[in-house]
Amino acid sequence: MNYAIIAAGEGSRLRQEGFKSVKPLVEVCGEHLIERLIRIFKSNDAEQISVIINEESQELKTFLDSRNWGIKINLIVKSTPSSLHSFWNIVKNSDFTECCLTTVDTIFNENEFGKFIAEFHSDKSCDALMGITKYIDDEKPLYVKTDNNNNISAYLDSRENDETDSVSAGIYCLRKKALDIVDSTIKKGVSRMRNYQRALLEDNLKVKSFLFGKVIDIDHLGGIEKAEQLLKKNKTNILSVLRKKEFSPNSEDKDQLILSSVSDNLRKYGYNVVCTKEEDLNGDSKLMKDTFACIISMARGEKAVSILEGFENKGTEIINSVLSIKNCFRQVQTEILKKNNIPIPKTIIVNTSEYLTDKFSQFTEGGFWIKRGDFQTVKEEDVTRPQSFVQAKEVLNNYANRNIKTAILCKHIEGDVIKFYGVRNTDFFFYFYPNEDKFHNRINSSKKRISFDENSFKKDMSRAAELCGLEIYGGDAAIDNSGKYYVIDINDFPSFSSCRQEAAESIANLINNKIENK
Repeated sequence: MNYAIIAAGEGSRLRQEGFKSVKPLVEVCGEHLIERLIRIFKSNDAEQISVIINEESQELKTFLDSRNWGIKINLIVKSTPSSLHSFWNIVKNSDFTECCLTTVDTIFNENEFGKFIAEFHSDKSCDALMGITKYIDDEKPLYVKTDNNNNISAYLDSRENDETDSVSAGIYCLRKKALDIVDSTIKKGVSRMRNYQRALLEDNLKVKSFLFGKVIDIDHLGGIEKAEQLLKKNKTNILSVLRKKEFSPNSEDKDQLILSSVSDNLRKYGYNVVCTKEEDLNGDSKLMKDTFACIISMARGEKAVSILEGFENKGTEIINSVLSIKNCFRQVQTEILKKNNIPIPKTIIVNTSEYLTDKFSQFTEGGFWIKRGDFQTVKEEDVTRPQSFVQAKEVLNNYANRNIKTAILCKHIEGDVIKFYGVRNTDFFFYFYPNEDKFHNRINSSKKRISFDENSFKKDMSRAAELCGLEIYGGDAAIDNSGKYYVIDINDFPSFSSCRQEAAESIANLINNKIENK
C-alpha cells in the first residue's frame, strides 16, 4: 500500500499563537505529527510514503532527511497554493496506482484506521473510500450524504437534515480512476479538496464512506490538548456485549441497533469500542486477556454473566453490573420491590409443583398473570394470563417440566399499560403507550388515557431501578382506572426502540463521565 502526506501548509494560525516551529513538528503525546503518521502507515503495510513539504520548511526537510525511517520516503519539496495542488504534485511525482492520503495534522484512532485500510483492500469495487466522522470541529465542515450501503451520494457545504450528520474526515483511500481525476480537476481551475471529492461523484465513480469516531485537525494550539485527550481515549478500550437471540424474543434487531448507536456515540468521544456477542464471550476468547475501562453488557446467560463477574472482580466497570442483572430475575426483583414499598400489583411467589387452587382463588376478581420466577421472559408462555384454574395449572406444569421451580402469580390491573425507559444519573426518562406487546398481542385498545402523577411515576421508576442496581433500564407499568400506577417489571438494558438516538447519547455520556471521573 502506498501512502501520502500533505505537509506543505504554512501553519500560520499556529505561528500567530506563538508556536515557533512548523506544523508537522508539533508534538502530541511525545510524538511529532509527521513521525506519528509514518509510524502508523508502516504498521499498515506501507510500501512507500510520499510527503510534500513547502520550500520554506528547511527545518522539516532536515528532520526528515536525518532519520532512517525504515521505509522509502518520497520527499517532494514544493510550495503550492492549496492542499489539492499539493496532492496533484504528489500524484505527478509518484508512480502508484492507489494510495491512502491525509494531511499531516489529522489525528484519528489507529485501530479504526487499520480497519479503514482493511476495508479498502477488501472492497475492490470502490474507486475511493473516504473517511467520515460525526464529530464536527471544523469552521467550514464538508457534510457527507450517504445511503444505506455507505455509498456517498453528495457533498454539501451545510447540513441538509438529520441524515447528513457526518462530515469529511480528511482521510482518503483512492484507486487509479480517482487519482486520474486530480489532473483534470486542477486543469479546470479547481483548488479545494472538497471540489475534487465532488468531481469524483460527477464522473460517476463509486465512492464509499468509512465512519471514524472522533477525528481532530490541529489548526490552533488548543487543538494539541484536544488531540492528546483523544489519543489517551483511543487507548481506552470499551467492550460492548450483545445478548443472545434467545434472550431477545422478537427484539434481536432492536437490541443490535441500540448497542451499535451507543458504541458509535462513544467513538465520537474518542474511545476504542470493541463489539462482541454474548455467545462469543467465553474463557477461551482472546478478549479475556484484554483490559477494558468499561464493559457495556446486554448479556444474561449464566456462562457470560460468570465471565463478566470475573472482569468485575478485577475492577472493571460493568454497565449494568452483574448484581443488577441477577436482581432482574423475577423472584429476586419481586422481593426487592415488595420490601421497599415500590407499588406493584398483588403478587405471590409459588412453587411450580404445589397444588395451588387456594392460591389461584385469591385472584378471582379481574384475573391474574403467571410468570416464570427464575429468569426473564424467553418464551411467550413465560408470561401468561390463564383463563381458568385448569389452564393455570397447565402453565405451572409446563414450567416444572422445564425445570423452572418458582413462579409469580400477579394480579391483573385493568387500565392502561405504559412502557418506560431510563438512564439513571442523567435527565433521560421516556415513556409511551404501546399498541402491542413483544409477542404482538394487542394492548391499550382504548383511545382514552387515564391521568396519573407523572412526576411521582418517574421518581418511583427511577428508585425501583436504583434498588435493583440498574443504571440503564426499561420496564412496563400499569395505570388502573383510579390513576394509581404499578410496576409490572423492570429490565436491564432494553432496546429503547422508541427513543433510540436520545437514549444512546445519554448512555454514552453516562459512560464517558464515569471513565473521566475515575
